[in-house]
Amino acid sequence: MLLLDAFFRFSGVGLLLASAVFALRDLPRSTSLNLLLLANFSLLCHFLGFTPVEFDLPENIRMFLRLVDVFLLFFVWLFALSLFKSDFRLNVFHWSFGLVICGFMLAERMVHFSWLNTLPSWWAVVVNSLAFAMVSHLFFVTLTGRNDDLLEKRRTSRLYVIFIITVSAVLTILLGSILLSEHQPTVNVISLWPAIVGINFWLMKIDPQAFAFDLPSQVGGDQLSARDLQLSEKLHSVMRKDQIYLENNLSVDALAKRLGVGASRLRKFINQELRYNNFSSYVNSFRIADIKTALNLPENDHIPILTLALNHGFNSLPPFNRAFKKISGMTPSEYRKQRPNL
Repeated sequence: MLLLDAFFRFSGVGLLLASAVFALRDLPRSTSLNLLLLANFSLLCHFLGFTPVEFDLPENIRMFLRLVDVFLLFFVWLFALSLFKSDFRLNVFHWSFGLVICGFMLAERMVHFSWLNTLPSWWAVVVNSLAFAMVSHLFFVTLTGRNDDLLEKRRTSRLYVIFIITVSAVLTILLGSILLSEHQPTVNVISLWPAIVGINFWLMKIDPQAFAFDLPSQVGGDQLSARDLQLSEKLHSVMRKDQIYLENNLSVDALAKRLGVGASRLRKFINQELRYNNFSSYVNSFRIADIKTALNLPENDHIPILTLALNHGFNSLPPFNRAFKKISGMTPSEYRKQRPNL
């Protein structure tokens, strides 16, 4: 068991260092990159700090490493959200959820280092439940946003990344914390090792353009082919004349069906020719343009902003406010107030 542990542990450390080099060398500077490096560092601390007694480092170093690896799941969660959620911003929900789960894990570390005497028997159940909740949320967000994503490589990456993160997390929690707790350090590194290999493989093959939503999309040729020109005319007619963007929950699949083309072709066209990285941004550009026109008309001053948002295809106020501010640089209320200065 010790030799098995040594192989997976120290090869994993080497792969973690390699992935950090790949990320710094090849990927654009972004929130996603910073979170990936933090997750990488936390995992490195876990590999070096949570070991069989034969591999134990000096006590002070081990204490530091074990305190840092408390944040591992939190950083992995944030990294995947930043990578696959187009409107990702750190908010109170993220910090609150992170502080709760990291706080529960920190208490376990304090018992391990004899800073606390003991914890209730249900404590570990809460920790595992919170970890499952975090992974489940990650799974939900990544998959539900896949249809909105116009970059095919990133759409594929969603399935790849979520698979390796979920499998490793479930194996670590089930095997290391519940079924084989007496060999937990070794089980953890074996469970996490495939994910490290997978992430390295992914980083070596990933297109940097697919790494962040705020990067400019790949631009197509200067002239449209006859086939694409026909699609452009159909799309213009449906969006401008029929105003299909006013429909709630409009999807790429529904629009493609309306146009009589394949969804993958439509995604590629909107991404490469119209320069949008996600479908909701494309649709919202039409909605926000109409709403700005309405806000500029004095006769609409009595109409609440929420009503305008709902009438133009938005389902609620928060996503409308985010979309409006992203496009206009100000909130709808601010835009309405500054109208006399136009």
